[in-house]
Amino acid sequence: MSNDLRVITVDELKKYIRNNEEDKIDEVDIVTTATCGIMSGTMGVFHIPFNEVFKKADEIYLNDIKGVVGVCPNEYLGKVDAIFYGEVGFLFKDLVKGKVVEAKAVCGNKTYKNEVTIEDLPTAKMIGTRMAFKNYTAITNLSDEEVNTIFHRLPLKKGESSFSGCGMYNPLENMIIKDEKDIIGKKALLNGAESIILGFGTRSSIKKPNLMLSANMKEMDPYYLGGFLTSSGIEIYNTIAIPIKVDEHKESLKKLDKDIALPLVNIFGREIIDVGNYAEVWENVDLRPKIYPDRCKECKECLAEKYCPTFAIKRENGKIKISEDCFGCGICNICPYGVFKTKLGSICGIPITCRQSDRKRALKLAKELKKKIENGEFKI
Repeated sequence: MSNDLRVITVDELKKYIRNNEEDKIDEVDIVTTATCGIMSGTMGVFHIPFNEVFKKADEIYLNDIKGVVGVCPNEYLGKVDAIFYGEVGFLFKDLVKGKVVEAKAVCGNKTYKNEVTIEDLPTAKMIGTRMAFKNYTAITNLSDEEVNTIFHRLPLKKGESSFSGCGMYNPLENMIIKDEKDIIGKKALLNGAESIILGFGTRSSIKKPNLMLSANMKEMDPYYLGGFLTSSGIEIYNTIAIPIKVDEHKESLKKLDKDIALPLVNIFGREIIDVGNYAEVWENVDLRPKIYPDRCKECKECLAEKYCPTFAIKRENGKIKISEDCFGCGICNICPYGVFKTKLGSICGIPITCRQSDRKRALKLAKELKKKIENGEFKI
C-alpha cells in the first residue's frame, strides 16, 4: 500500500547527503523528485464545441491563438478536434484557472464563435513532447551583438548568461534508465495532475534523456504552469514531480549539485566554452526577489513591471505587489534603483542574468506528491 511507504522529498534527502548522513537513505522507500522550467514542445489536445452546426473547420482559434484542426473532421457536428502549441503558455494558464476564452472556427467564408471554459471542453489533455530534460546547457554571448533569444527575457548581451534545470532535484538526475521500457507507464504529477509517462521525448538519448508525459488539464493547478515572455516570443513553463524507488536508484539519488555538470555554450554555434556545475547557479542564491519599496522612485514606466516575463509585478496605488506568478527569474534586477534584488549566481565566472527554472515550484510539487503518497491518493 502506498500509505505504508516511507517517503521523503528530494530536498530532505539531499540535506542528509550534504550533512554526511547518507546512511539514512536506507530508511527510505520513496524519494519525491521534481523540476520546473521552460518546456518547449508542450501541446494541448482539445475537443471544442460550438453552438451552431457547420461542415468542418478550416481554421480554429482560442483567444486569437491559432491551433491546428484535426485529426477527426467532425463533419456537420459543430465540434472541432484541435491541437494547440507554440505560444500557448498564458492561454493554457487561463484555461486551467477556469477563465472564459473565445473559441473561433472558420468554415469557408463564415466564422463561428463560442465562449467556453475548460469545463465546456469534453477533452482537454496536455502532452509534453520533451519534458524534464536531464542535461541542459547554460547560454552566453561572446559577440558584441545583442541577440533576441528564447533563453532570455531581454536581448542577451556580451558577458551575460542564462540557464535552465533544477539540478539535483530533477527526476532524471536521480534515476538510472537503461531502456525506455523502464519508464513507460510510470506515474507522475504534471502541474499537479496525475499523469502517465509515455516514454522518452523528442531529442532524447540515453545520455541526455527527457520524457513525454500526458495529463488531464482539468485536474491541473494553475500555479504550476504558465507563460514566460522571452525576447524571441512566448514560452511555457511546467512543473513535474516523479516518485523514485530508493532500492532501484540509490546511487543516483546521492548526487549533489556539485556533481552535475552544466556546460556553458556560446549562443552562436553552441560550441562549449567551459563546463561548470549546478552548485554555481543554485547554491547561496535567492529563489525569489528581495523587495526594497523605500527605494522606489515611482517612475512613469517601471522597467521591472514592463519586462517581468510572467506579469507578476504590478504597481497599485503607489504600492509594489508581486503575485504568486513570480518565477524567480531575476529580470526585475533591471530596476536602476535597486527596488528588486535577486542573487542569481554565475556559471564559469559569467553572471547569470536570467533564470528559466524555478526550484520553489519544483519543491512545492515534490512536497505535494509526498503528501499524496502518504495519504494513499497516489498509488505507486
